[in-house]
Amino acid sequence: MKVEELEKYGAALEMPKEAVKEQSKIMFRALRKQFGFFGMLSIFKDTFFNQSKLRKENPVTLRKAAAISKTIEKELFEFSAMFLAMAKRLGRAEAYEFFKNEIMNKIAKISMPAIYQLDDLKKCEGDVFDNFKKMNIGLFERTTKDRTWIMEEYQDQKDKLTIKIISCANVELFGELGVPELGKFGCDHDLAGYSAIEGDVNCEFRRLCTIAKGDDQCLFEFYRKGTAPNNAHLNI
Repeated sequence: MKVEELEKYGAALEMPKEAVKEQSKIMFRALRKQFGFFGMLSIFKDTFFNQSKLRKENPVTLRKAAAISKTIEKELFEFSAMFLAMAKRLGRAEAYEFFKNEIMNKIAKISMPAIYQLDDLKKCEGDVFDNFKKMNIGLFERTTKDRTWIMEEYQDQKDKLTIKIISCANVELFGELGVPELGKFGCDHDLAGYSAIEGDVNCEFRRLCTIAKGDDQCLFEFYRKGTAPNNAHLNI
């Protein structure tokens, strides 16, 4: 089978169904551990109220997100509402760290293999790193077509793929809802997720600038294993 024949090749980017199922379990465990059973119920109550309020007050953002996909629209408002509920109790900075470390980083280890259809990708004809590069080109060509994560250009070299992103839907949509902190969640997801699959696709991931963290672009660099500079500690 060729990589171009995979179901996920060039498919719309959203949280895979496998990850969505696990996402709820991860959230329940994390919230109960942090806030206790009754505290968790209080979080859910506030989340429901916050979500209704956000949807009512932000119809334009709701339509933008729904135009991408129903899954993204649902998660945009759910995550924003839950973040505000936790920030009420922990403060915004601590709520972000909790969401990142206890929820998003754990979800990423499930969702990233699903996004790249990893088990099948490894069985495709040819070199696994070359096929991984093709999956990334197809992925970002699709996000550009959907006007979500817009790729200005890419450079495909023998041992490296460089992708330049100049627009990020996460930054735009979460910012419109008044929770700009969550614009960084996609970045956090990538760092945890790519680390989880690098060995399987013979890759080393580097990204030293992102729009969500103040730069004018996101520069994705995928190196063949053993060829990357020694700067993984600078990834953001």
